[in-house]
Amino acid sequence: MRTGRSAGGASWLLVAMVVGCASPRAQPAVQLPAPAPLHLAPLADLAPAAGLRWIVDLRPRALFADPSLITPLAAVLPEADLDAMKRARGGLDLRSIDDLVLAGYDGTTVLLAHQVLDPARVEAAFADRVAEVEGRAVDRGGDDPRATVTRLWGGHGKTHETLVVFGREAAGLALGADAPLRATELFAEQRLHRARPAWQAPPLDHLAELLGDAPLRAAAPGPFGREWSAGVGGLLASATGAGIAARPDGDALRVRVVLTGPWGDRAADAEARVRRCYEDLVDSGLGRLLGLAEPATPPTFSATPDSVGLEVRIRAEPLLRGIGDATTTQFEEVMRRPR
Repeated sequence: MRTGRSAGGASWLLVAMVVGCASPRAQPAVQLPAPAPLHLAPLADLAPAAGLRWIVDLRPRALFADPSLITPLAAVLPEADLDAMKRARGGLDLRSIDDLVLAGYDGTTVLLAHQVLDPARVEAAFADRVAEVEGRAVDRGGDDPRATVTRLWGGHGKTHETLVVFGREAAGLALGADAPLRATELFAEQRLHRARPAWQAPPLDHLAELLGDAPLRAAAPGPFGREWSAGVGGLLASATGAGIAARPDGDALRVRVVLTGPWGDRAADAEARVRRCYEDLVDSGLGRLLGLAEPATPPTFSATPDSVGLEVRIRAEPLLRGIGDATTTQFEEVMRRPR
């Protein structure tokens, strides 16, 4: 009897071991790594350097909040116009945009705006403007609506347009081919590790250092085409880059213009050419329109073996009014395209 019981107990033990081994143990749930947060500030970090022709980088909210610019900006951009642009862009408002980047590439213009936004309103405004929304894709999903990336594309006349909405913080628009805008997505998702954005790649990295921090910067990398080679007294023929920066300074804007290039021991001659070019501009109709003939302080000129430039304080009101008069057509085409 003992032997039978022992055998029976052993059998049950064997069965239990077999069943236990055959039944997998509960495994802990695999925690997938959370996606990296979107990199959206500064917004200029999203503009790719590859193929760049020009870039404008400004901080509209800071400019509109500057007491010295309230009156000059109101003369150029009345509240009614700003309100109309806000409605047409789904709530995107120059008065609230922290960073605004416009960049030109071959066949494409990219606009990037950083502000708190309602993605549904921005998408609806895009759909209302284009003739047909050809597609919509969620390029980056997830439970956090602040980290999603949504893309829409369609046609406006003969122009292909692509809209990208980065969570609730930023939006980008490409007029033309969408390749540069797709690159901005990869920069925002921190997936482009070998490529560098425009201001961090030669030659604009050196220009950024010379121009300094400013709420308005613009630049163009060289080499410059044949149609530009005679510009600035012929300096553009060998210039590696050109840039301008402006910052409020009392009732004026302090403007700095810089050209980079291999001037070497010809730096003094390059400075003299810049001086003559500026004097010609002051005497021109455009110079009179911008108020250059009566600056707040006279210009100063400088030159080094690899850069040449000037700095001048220009009274804000005539300068902004003149810029507004000179660029109204282009500005309306880009920012207030009729429906």
